[in-house]
Amino acid sequence: MKKIILVLLLLPNICFSQKSSLKDRLVSQIRSGEPTINVKKKDRNKFPKLVVCIVVDQMRFDYVYRFWNEFNENGFKRLVNNGHFFRNCQFGYVPTYTGPGHASIFTGTTPSVHGIIANDWYDKKSGEYIYCAGDGEMHTVCSCQENKIDIVSSDGKMSPHHMLTTTLSDEIKLFNNKSKVYGVSLKDRGAILPAGHTADGAFWLNNEAQWITSTFYMQELPKYIEDINANNPAYIYLQGKWEVKGKFSHNLDDMYARGSKSIKTTPFGNTILKDLALEVIEKENLGQDEHTDVITISFSSTDYIGHKYGPHAPEIKDTYIRLDKDIEEILNVLEKHIGKENIILFLTADHGVVSEPSELIERKIPAGYFDKNIMITELKEHLMSEYNLPSIDNCNECIANYSNNHLFLNHEYISKNLNLNLKEVRQVCANFLLKYEWVKNTYTSDQLHKNEYQDSFHSLVQKGYNQKRSGDVIVKLQTGWLSSHWQGGGTTHGSSFSYDTHVPLIFWGGNISKGKTDRKVNIRDIAPTISMMLGVSYPNGCTGNPLPEITQ
Repeated sequence: MKKIILVLLLLPNICFSQKSSLKDRLVSQIRSGEPTINVKKKDRNKFPKLVVCIVVDQMRFDYVYRFWNEFNENGFKRLVNNGHFFRNCQFGYVPTYTGPGHASIFTGTTPSVHGIIANDWYDKKSGEYIYCAGDGEMHTVCSCQENKIDIVSSDGKMSPHHMLTTTLSDEIKLFNNKSKVYGVSLKDRGAILPAGHTADGAFWLNNEAQWITSTFYMQELPKYIEDINANNPAYIYLQGKWEVKGKFSHNLDDMYARGSKSIKTTPFGNTILKDLALEVIEKENLGQDEHTDVITISFSSTDYIGHKYGPHAPEIKDTYIRLDKDIEEILNVLEKHIGKENIILFLTADHGVVSEPSELIERKIPAGYFDKNIMITELKEHLMSEYNLPSIDNCNECIANYSNNHLFLNHEYISKNLNLNLKEVRQVCANFLLKYEWVKNTYTSDQLHKNEYQDSFHSLVQKGYNQKRSGDVIVKLQTGWLSSHWQGGGTTHGSSFSYDTHVPLIFWGGNISKGKTDRKVNIRDIAPTISMMLGVSYPNGCTGNPLPEITQ
């Protein structure tokens, strides 16, 4: 009893001592200029040495589970089982293409803000098409004679200058210019847009299956890239057959004879990209000091093969089984030479893909093909009738372009030459196009300016709309419908429906807790999440939010 009383008597003094100690620490921090929040030094040292960003082009969410039993334990399964898997990650805009997808992941916003509204788009001022990564001011840097550099290949006349905002990679470089940033992909846009405006380098494959870059980044290729090119990586892999017995067989020698770039349409395109990524990590000493480095890796063969054969083809299954092994090798190297605790890695996709309409029709699912040329011809005839125009030529002049499901009108001709109300003409066009069974909705630019849509399919169109770059009327297709271009076989993407917008998102490494989250998250949440973990600014156009499952 006496012992208990003694302890109770001492408690106030103990508590006072603790409070005094805390007060003293706070006063000391204020006087010294240190932050007054309780940030332990060890927490500051948890910043990763390397951020690894993997984008699998055209990977739908369901592929994770569809091919699960075929994956080994150390590839995709390793990421899912030891990382954090967001199973309801969505793209919050339309169109779902490669260019906008990569830009949105790394800028943390949508085409309405970052400006990459498609892979290429019609320019209202010049009447020409703009490629999302094209830059005529740049020159190709390749394994070729300098005086023939742009004659041999124009594939390097590229830069990210059409992207209007900063990326995650840019903000990391602005925070600490000693950080190194590299982007690699089979596709130029898959390397350039993620790496951003301030990258140290970006490399992609040209039409001769050689790794190249642009004068935007450097004046000559690093020696290790020259050495890779000298070994002709396409020839190494394009030998023999790509086959699964009883399912398919493709002669790789014949493919190589038709052009070495055909490696992009085989799983081995992913493999040579993996080889390049590991070489960049090693030769550029990424993740070897206290400055956080970044490498972005965009696997593109999955997209080429998906377009050609469709999502249910045995070729696509085999491609993902082989990609699983490539992922395993990357993870093994990272763990061995850098350490899992020093890495933050995320894996996602730039869009999904729709099943071939012909397959859907066979299974009695509504789908089909449409001819946009017939649609536009009938629209012109309707305008001629609606406004009593003397000739179809007048209507030809009214419509400047139709691409990416955007209708562009000739503003000057309609307003000045025909003396028609432009807003009214837009609405007439929009109303007429609704008659087609493959059209679900139409939107005029006036509607998108006037209204603010929230949490609906309409909002996806609005977030993909850029006032300066988008068309006058936006057409949204019904589920399962594609242009007649695909009627001969293959498929594509670009819609606002789940088969195009629902993609996997997995975080792995560092102190990332294991788990699965099924609440809806957005692809634009990735950049602010990594930014928060690194203590750097969000990309300057960011509209996403950090994921608390990762940051807390």
